[in-house]
Amino acid sequence: MAKEGEKTPFWFYWLEDISLLLFVGVTVYIISFILWGLMETSNVPPFPIELRQSILGGK
Repeated sequence: MAKEGEKTPFWFYWLEDISLLLFVGVTVYIISFILWGLMETSNVPPFPIELRQSILGGK
């Protein structure tokens, strides 16, 4: 802890509050999985038009 008269460091408040640490941990986990999912879906090749038309009964 900070001695008398010293200013408490900002990161000390983050490390002391267990609910804040839990919130930050879960938030980082969720954001990383959302970004991972977006990167995976952006790398999926497009569905061929001929196959799409044969399945859906197109022209």
